Amino acid sequence: MQAIRVHPPESETEPPFSAANPAPSAALVLDTIPIPTLDKPGQLLIRVHATSVTRAELTWPETYSTDLPLLGHDLAGTVVEVQDDPGTNENRTDSDLKPGDEVYGMLDMSKGSTWAEFAIAWTDQVALKPKLLSWAESAAVPVSALTAWQALFVKAGVTPPDFSSITRTESRTMDQGESARKIAVTGANGAVGTYLVQLAALAGMHVVAVSSSKTRDEEFLKSLGATGVLQYEDLYHVNNQYDIIIDAVGGEILKRCWSSVKDDGILISIESSSSDFVRNHREETFTHDKQGVRALFFIVEPSRKNLEQLSVALDRGLLDVYVAHEMPLHEARAAYELANGRLQRRGKVVLTL
Repeated sequence: MQAIRVHPPESETEPPFSAANPAPSAALVLDTIPIPTLDKPGQLLIRVHATSVTRAELTWPETYSTDLPLLGHDLAGTVVEVQDDPGTNENRTDSDLKPGDEVYGMLDMSKGSTWAEFAIAWTDQVALKPKLLSWAESAAVPVSALTAWQALFVKAGVTPPDFSSITRTESRTMDQGESARKIAVTGANGAVGTYLVQLAALAGMHVVAVSSSKTRDEEFLKSLGATGVLQYEDLYHVNNQYDIIIDAVGGEILKRCWSSVKDDGILISIESSSSDFVRNHREETFTHDKQGVRALFFIVEPSRKNLEQLSVALDRGLLDVYVAHEMPLHEARAAYELANGRLQRRGKVVLTL
């Protein structure tokens, strides 16, 4: 099968690639390698039709855990083979998925391998593909939408709505009322932020979307369900306003969020370089300011259950999905550079096979 792998430096005198010395996009090479084989119950062999590009994946320590690593975590494809439990009838745990099923999902963030014609996934990492979505759209969903779902409904503890009983029109015209919780989302126009805004609005929250340009993004973000739009510098004038802040930017913006969140609020960061932001804040702050804030960083995990919940919303047209570009697998270098640059279109860069 064809797959994109990260090749080592061409010169033996160069240091090996690592998170401290990330591989350039030129190290992404289209190789022909064996199709992976199933060897554990609960595994699926999936013919990948589309996968997505995750920003900065070449800077992750996990990328370099093996020689000639493969990238990619999102996938949309067709089940080719299922490894069922060979045990006795009483103890069998056969999968309900079968060859021919169209699925989408994500692999564990510690190990990618979806930039290939075939990939192995576990049955609890994928769900049936939303019927209304194309392969490319389906591949753009899992990592971003699952991150948003888990940040909002799992980590922040917001109650998810019953997607089967509301319509898109109702969700956009819902009167949140004075008692509704107020949430701010930084990086609101990004891959995760767009889902956060939509899901929070569907959950009946007052959603304030924060981006780098109100002029550019206000109309778009309000179309997703935001009730207000701010620029990053506006956060310097907002104190103790938000019950929940979910940050997708990090750095100075995340530092400012400490003042903007209520004293008993929730502050969550999903930005990859912010894993120590809580400890750093405690060390840099010489008072007991914001000690009541429940603050945390987390990394998304695969979840078939969450995917199935998202699928209901997607198939009912309650969530918009954005694909910035579709490119064939052999253009992975250009796709990675595009995804890590300043995209002129909204959404993710998707590789098609």
